[in-house]
Amino acid sequence: MNLEITPDVAHALGHYVYAYLDPRDDPPSVFYLGKGVGQRAVDHLYDTIESHKVERIRSIHACNLKPRIDIIAHGLRDDVEASRVEAALIELVGIHALTNKVRGLNATEFPRRPLEAFIAELRAEPVEVIEPALLIRVNQQFQYGMSPQSLYEATRGVWVIGEERRNYAQLAMAVFAGIVREVYSIESWHEAGTTQYQTRDQQELFSTSDGRWEFVGHVAEDSLRTRYLGKSVAGYHKKGFRSPIIGINPGGSCA
Repeated sequence: MNLEITPDVAHALGHYVYAYLDPRDDPPSVFYLGKGVGQRAVDHLYDTIESHKVERIRSIHACNLKPRIDIIAHGLRDDVEASRVEAALIELVGIHALTNKVRGLNATEFPRRPLEAFIAELRAEPVEVIEPALLIRVNQQFQYGMSPQSLYEATRGVWVIGEERRNYAQLAMAVFAGIVREVYSIESWHEAGTTQYQTRDQQELFSTSDGRWEFVGHVAEDSLRTRYLGKSVAGYHKKGFRSPIIGINPGGSCA
């Protein structure tokens, strides 16, 4: 059957959320989640941009099979509602189990998380950062319950960061959803891809390493961890500021 979303089908679907499944698995496994209107669900079959998603589709076609496309939800009110459903599904399945490049819309505001984490984050006290530090948002890599090594490696690289910030920063704080998840003392900076990772795909890091940097360090002393761990630094993240790194100068101001 030739998959085509004709006008009558598009009208019935409205705003919808869909999944791509690999028929080679038993049962078929979800490898991509998306949302859209009209032809969006079938557009990926003809995508030529190099990505993990396209590679997976090509490998399925090479076996004389087609990916299964499931409609997860349809008749949604608008793109905002579809985006929230898509984001919730990505959080449920886990970004690392999918070929999606990024987590869904507002995933850091509405992540899947244990109830105890929700309560702790709701009550997190704001803290003033008084040491020269970098607040590093690890939005794409962070997972509740991830190992200390995984969190460290998600925080230490790889970043576009200027020499001035590299020179003055003494601490690096892993931040997710505005909360400090760990505090590291920075020992040294290196060009991206020149130090080893245990939990991240070295090849993938090399592909995005041009002009980027990574640090080597260790978990900070207990007094610093007690001061910052689990506290909110959301006040330092200004609305519309997209950089994953915020520098805090010795005087406590953003740089």
